[in-house]
Amino acid sequence: MPSFTWITYVQARQALAGRLADPNNVFWTDAENGLYLAEALRTWSALTEIWNSNFAFTATPQNTWYNLSTLPGSPRLRTLTDASLYTAMQYHLLEPPTGAGAWTGTSQFSLSDLANALAHRRDEIIQVSGCNLGQLPPLPSTPNTRRVFFPDSTLEPRRARFVPNSGSPTTLSREDTLAFDAFESQHLQTSQTPSAWSVITGPPLAMDVDTAPNVSGTYDVLALQAGLVFTPPATMLLGVPDDWAWLAKWGALADLLSRDSEATDRLRAAYCLDRYMTGLKIMKASNWLVSATINGIPVDTPSVREMDGFAPEWQNNAVAWPSLVQAGMDFVAACPIAATLAGVSMILVGNAPIPILDTDFVQISRDQFDAILDYAQVLASFKMGGEEFLSTKGLEKNFFTMAAEQNKRLLKLGLFGDMAHSAGKRQDRTQPR
Repeated sequence: MPSFTWITYVQARQALAGRLADPNNVFWTDAENGLYLAEALRTWSALTEIWNSNFAFTATPQNTWYNLSTLPGSPRLRTLTDASLYTAMQYHLLEPPTGAGAWTGTSQFSLSDLANALAHRRDEIIQVSGCNLGQLPPLPSTPNTRRVFFPDSTLEPRRARFVPNSGSPTTLSREDTLAFDAFESQHLQTSQTPSAWSVITGPPLAMDVDTAPNVSGTYDVLALQAGLVFTPPATMLLGVPDDWAWLAKWGALADLLSRDSEATDRLRAAYCLDRYMTGLKIMKASNWLVSATINGIPVDTPSVREMDGFAPEWQNNAVAWPSLVQAGMDFVAACPIAATLAGVSMILVGNAPIPILDTDFVQISRDQFDAILDYAQVLASFKMGGEEFLSTKGLEKNFFTMAAEQNKRLLKLGLFGDMAHSAGKRQDRTQPR
């Protein structure tokens, strides 16, 4: 694939050091500047969604759902760990950059402070953006019992099916107890295959169905799931897309700097919270999928809500119309399920390419590089605080203005740019959260 070959990673770090008037890396280490450049590149990618990438995989009848954030070779693989963000936060807070290793810094913070703040904001990001969808282990259904409970890592159920031990599965519609009472007045006295589910009138982690099943079976549930528990010094995958990892960092820093302690810094805490809340809104509206083909033929990419409505029980229909069904960010099914589909191909909004070796080329165009340097300088200046940090506001504005202008240009370059940049939001549009 063609790539930019005009500036290397070491040259970019040197350019940032020059911007900071620190060419000998006295106040900002070379490794630190590399982190800031990587975050600037990821933030740019998140705002502009420019790294569209082709990805193909083989779908088999043994699997219905595929998580694009874990499939080998996916341009949306999630690789960043909690340790990488601890290191970034430690640089920002003028603490020794030990990552998830033993804390050697001041008494203002501790590694457990960073881990707890990061986990809290990470799970909030998952809830708001719906970026960690998965299939729960089969939940056993007891005959004549209407209630079943979810694992405590469940943040929000999105779809449920009843799968009897013998017979055909039934996809349940999302309703509530008042609907059960109004439209199925005898539902409490009935024992039969359920048709609907509810979670809003029961206790946390509970799901009620309209009628108690009269046979044994399981519930197949798609749900948002909390991220992994952070347990330093072990490192864990962060659990959000790489290009949005900076959101969790800003949210955690907002919490750390707003505590009533020697670490209090109201000015920078307010900045971090603003960056977090603004970014969260942008992420919620962001796209991840552009289009799909199966065996070389373009197919629709309906939401699972649309598919359930217009092709009931499509998962058991060997002749269901070919499509790539999306249940949420990075979570898809290739239809029809009964066939082995060797040519499932998609155009995805990929992660920003991040250079590693000094000789790697930075994947950014010449007209955008100054904006990347502007924002990297803002990130580097955060640890200074006070007027020195406030003086970078103009650089930050340049960066976000440049990103907005880039998006305007991209929308004008195609006939259906608005549709291409919202294809991955169909589930949220058809089944609002």
